Amino acid sequence: MPWRVDYVSGQGLVAVIATGEISSEDVSAQAAETIRLLRLNEATLVLADYSDALSEVSLASLYGLPDDFTRSGAPWNTRVAVLIPRTRYRIETYQFFELVCKNAGYHVSLFDEREAAEAWLRQTWPVGTATDPVPEAEPLSRAKTPCT
Repeated sequence: MPWRVDYVSGQGLVAVIATGEISSEDVSAQAAETIRLLRLNEATLVLADYSDALSEVSLASLYGLPDDFTRSGAPWNTRVAVLIPRTRYRIETYQFFELVCKNAGYHVSLFDEREAAEAWLRQTWPVGTATDPVPEAEPLSRAKTPCT
């Protein structure tokens, strides 16, 4: 098996480490195990290290992953930092994954360096924010557009 998924209690995160060729089946199995560990440990952080991986996952498979996450009960506030391959092999598949996850409301970001990924995961965000921290919004009572 060219990958493993572990809970890292000292950091409160689930670590996915993948090497070599990764298939659509591998990604589905990784996701299921990651979600299981997130729920079991009440964690919300994932560090997915694909720096030595070769993704052969189809775009169609990636497109359906956020729906699979939701069906599997992935915590809505989970943040996923993905270390992209050093070779940048099929980088567009990682960018596509990031996009479809963000469009579905999941917090996913891509990184070249582990230190940057870990720093992003350690950021404290207010509940209900978008993928990146944003300045505080105006209270609804002073909003310029009425809510209907």
